[in-house]
Amino acid sequence: MTTKTRRLFDLDLIRAVALGCILVVHFNAAVTGYFTLPHKLFTSTLPLGIYLGDFGSSLFFMVSGAALAYTVPPDTAAGTFYIKRARALYPMFWLAWILCFSVRFVTHPGYYAAAPTWSLLFTVLGLDSFAVSAGWVVQSFACVGEWFLGTLLLLYLLFPILQRALRRHPLLCWAAALAVCLPLELSGLDRQLVAVHVLEFLFGMSFLSLSARQKAAAAGICMIAAVLVQGDTKITCALVSAAAFAVLSLAAPLLENEPLRRLGSWLSRYSYPLFLVHHVIILRLAEGFDLAALSRRDTAILFCVYLLFSFTTAVLLEKLCRKLLSNVQKSCR
Repeated sequence: MTTKTRRLFDLDLIRAVALGCILVVHFNAAVTGYFTLPHKLFTSTLPLGIYLGDFGSSLFFMVSGAALAYTVPPDTAAGTFYIKRARALYPMFWLAWILCFSVRFVTHPGYYAAAPTWSLLFTVLGLDSFAVSAGWVVQSFACVGEWFLGTLLLLYLLFPILQRALRRHPLLCWAAALAVCLPLELSGLDRQLVAVHVLEFLFGMSFLSLSARQKAAAAGICMIAAVLVQGDTKITCALVSAAAFAVLSLAAPLLENEPLRRLGSWLSRYSYPLFLVHHVIILRLAEGFDLAALSRRDTAILFCVYLLFSFTTAVLLEKLCRKLLSNVQKSCR
C-alpha cells in the first residue's frame, strides 16, 4: 500500500509541475503579445534553449504514459480501453467548447469566418488545434485545449499496442520505437507533433518498473545526452524532461506529506478542465490592458487573477460536466 501511495504522489507531483509550466507559458504569451514584448515575471526559455511550454507538455506525455501503465490492467481489451478514455475526455471537452465558443462567437463577430464548416469534424474529435498545427487546415473552430490534446489522443490509440509490446519484448519495443520515431522526428514530416512524444509516452510507461538506482541512472544519462546532442530542440527537450521526471520521482518521497498529497490529488482532479479553459481566460483578460505599459506589479496582480479565474472555472466545469453526465445516465435507465 505504501508503494502504491508513493507512486501516485510521484505522478501528482510531476503533473503539478507540468501544469505550472503550461499555465506560466500561456500567461507569458498573452501579456507579451506572443513574445514581442519583454517578460516581466517569468521566463519562457529554459537552459539549452528549451521552450517552457515544450517542457511542460513533455512532462504531461510522460506522466500520462506512467499513469496508464499503472492503472490499466494488462488484460484490458483495446475496445474497452478506448471507450473509457473517450468517456473521460470527450464530454468535458465538448461542454467546454460549447460554452467558450458561444462566448467568443458573440463577443468577436467574424472570428471564425475563415474556418470551413467541415472542419467542425476536427472539433468533434478533439483534434481542432492539432489540425491547425499539422497544417491540415488554416483555421478551425478551435477555442479550448491545446495542440497536444490531439497528440495525446493519438498516443491513446497506440497504448494497447505499446503495453503489450513492453510486457512481451521490452527491448525490441524500444528498439522499434527509436528506429521509427527518431528518423520521423529529424525529418520533420510530422511537424514535431507526434514522433518524439511517442518516445516520451513510452518512457513514462516504462518508468514505474525501474528501481531507484535505475531511475537515477536514467536521469544522468538523459542529461548527458541532452548536453551532447543539441541538433533538435524537441529531442533535447525530451531528454531534459525525462531527466526531470526521474529526479522529481526520486525527490517525491522526501516531499510527501498529507497536505501535499491532498493538494496533488486536487490538482490532478481538476488539471484536465483547467487545461481546457486556462488559455481562453488569459487571452480574454489580457484584452483589456495596454500590454506595453503594463507594470511588473500589475502583471503580478493579473497573474493572480488569471489563476483565480482559471481554477474557479475548472472546478465549476468539472462539477457541471459530472452533473450533466449523471442526469444523462439516469434518463437512460
